Amino acid sequence: MITKPLMNLARTLMPDSIVGRAAMLILSIALLLSAVFAGAAAQLLQRNEAARLNTELQDLLSTVESTVSIACFVKDRQLAEEISRGLLRSSMVASVRIGAGDEVLYDAPMALAAGDVVVISRDVASPFKAEEKIGRITLLASQTEIQSKAWAYVRAMLIMLALQALLVATGVAWVVSNLITKPIKSISDDLHRLELRTGMQLRVPPINRQDEIGRLVSDVNSMIGKLTDLVDTERRLRLERERSERKLSLIFERADTGIFVADRQGNLLSWNPAFARMLPKVSDEKPRLQNLLAPDQSRAEALMERAANSPDGAADEFELQPGSGEPLWLQASIDLVDDDQFEGVINDISTHKRAEAAAQQLASHDPLTGLLNRRGLQAQLTARKIHPVGATTVTTALLMMDLDYFKKVNDNYGHAVGDQVLLHVSKLLQQTVRRTDLVARLGGDEFVIALVGIDSVATAESIAKDIIDAIRQPIPIAAEITASIGASIGLAIVSTGDSTLEAALERADQALYAVKQSGRGRVQLATPPGALSD
Repeated sequence: MITKPLMNLARTLMPDSIVGRAAMLILSIALLLSAVFAGAAAQLLQRNEAARLNTELQDLLSTVESTVSIACFVKDRQLAEEISRGLLRSSMVASVRIGAGDEVLYDAPMALAAGDVVVISRDVASPFKAEEKIGRITLLASQTEIQSKAWAYVRAMLIMLALQALLVATGVAWVVSNLITKPIKSISDDLHRLELRTGMQLRVPPINRQDEIGRLVSDVNSMIGKLTDLVDTERRLRLERERSERKLSLIFERADTGIFVADRQGNLLSWNPAFARMLPKVSDEKPRLQNLLAPDQSRAEALMERAANSPDGAADEFELQPGSGEPLWLQASIDLVDDDQFEGVINDISTHKRAEAAAQQLASHDPLTGLLNRRGLQAQLTARKIHPVGATTVTTALLMMDLDYFKKVNDNYGHAVGDQVLLHVSKLLQQTVRRTDLVARLGGDEFVIALVGIDSVATAESIAKDIIDAIRQPIPIAAEITASIGASIGLAIVSTGDSTLEAALERADQALYAVKQSGRGRVQLATPPGALSD
C-alpha cells in the first residue's frame, strides 16, 4: 500500500530524461536505503565507530612504537618530542607523555575536563630485547571528540553507498597495509635482528626511499652508526682502563716503595706490601701515620701540616729504632689530593744514610785505628768552639806525640805487627785520657792528643808523662814475642797568639822536634807564640 503512492510520487517528480530519472531513482533508492539503514543500524554503527576510533588510537601507538623504543633506549628528548608532535596532529589526541625509566622525555600539556579523558598507555620494549621494558608512552584522548567523530562517520555511512564504502575500506586497507604497515613491520623485524657489533643497519623499503619512512630509516641508521661508534669507543676505553688498572695494581703490589693513603687525621686507609714491610706495626688496629713514625710524632704532624698548605706536598726524613739492630731511616713524601685525604710514599734510605755516615767516617777518621785524622780533629775543635784567635774560655793543650823505635818494629816483625802496635797505642791513648779529650792519628806513628779544659800546664805535662810511661811497657805480639817502643811528646797550649789551630800544632811539632834532638822519651813544652826560642 505504501509502495504504490511512492511510485506515483516518483513518477510525478522525476524528469522526463532517463538520465535524470535514473540518477534520481538511484539517489532516491540510496536515500531510502540509507534511511532504512540509518534507522536500523545508527546506534550499532555509532558504537562500532567509537570502538574503531579507540582501536585507531591503539594502532596509532603501534605505528610509532618502534620509534618510541629507540627514543627511550637512547633517551633522545628531541626524537620523543617529534614523535609526540606527530601524534598530537590527530584531533582526538589531547596530550602525549613519553618516559624512559624515571626520566620524562616529553610531556605535552592537556586542556581537557577530567571526565572527558580517555587514557591509553603502553609499555615500551627495548629495540634489542623485546622482554625488557625500558619506558612507557601514555596518550590522552578526548571522549567528546571520539563520540563526535563516531556520529560523523554514521552520517557519512548513511550517505555513502554500501559498495562505495566497501571499495573505500578495501582501498584504505590496501594503502595502509602496503604503504605503512608492511614497511613498519619490516623495520621492526630488522630492529629485532639488529646487532651493533656487526655494523648492521636497517633496510630502506624500496617504495619508501623518498618518503617519511625512508627518511626515518636513514635517521635511525645514522643513529645506529653513532651508537656503534660509541660502543666501540666505550669498549676500547674500558679495555685500556682495565689494562691500566692491572698495571697500576702490579706496580702498587710489587713496588719497593711504600705507598699509602691516609685521612686528614693520619689514619691509614690503604697501603701496599712494601709499606707493611717497612713498618710492621701497620697491622695494628686503626694504624696512624704519626704512631708508625714514632718517636717523631710531632715531626709527622708538622709534615702533614706542611703538605696540607703546599701545592707541591712536603717531605721529611725519620730515624726509627726497630728494637734491635741498626736504626731504620725512612724518607716520607705526602700530598693532599683532596680536602680530606693524603697520598704518600715512603722509601727506605738506611743504606744511603749508612753510606753517608761511612763516607763521613772515612773523611774524618783514620782507617786503621778509627781515631780522628787531621780534618776530624780540626772539625771537633771547631765544633767545641776552641778558637785560637780571640778570647777563649777553655784551656786546651795539644800533645804532638811520635813513637820511638817504631821503625825497628816494622823492620824486625813486618808491617802487620807494626799495625798491631799502632792499634795497641791508640787504645792505650783512649784509656789514658779523659772522655772529653780528643785523640787523633796524623799518619805513620804521629799522634795528637787534645786535652780540652785542663786547669794548668802542669796537669798537661803530668798526663803526657803518664802516656810516655804507659807506652814504655812491652807490647805482646805473639807467643813469647813482645815489642818495646817509646814515645816523645811536644806540648803546646792553644793561645790567643796562635793565628790558627795549625799554628798551635806547628808549635807542638817544633817542641817534639826539640825532644827528638835532645833525647827521646820525654815531654817538651813549646815556646809561647811570639816568644824567641833559645
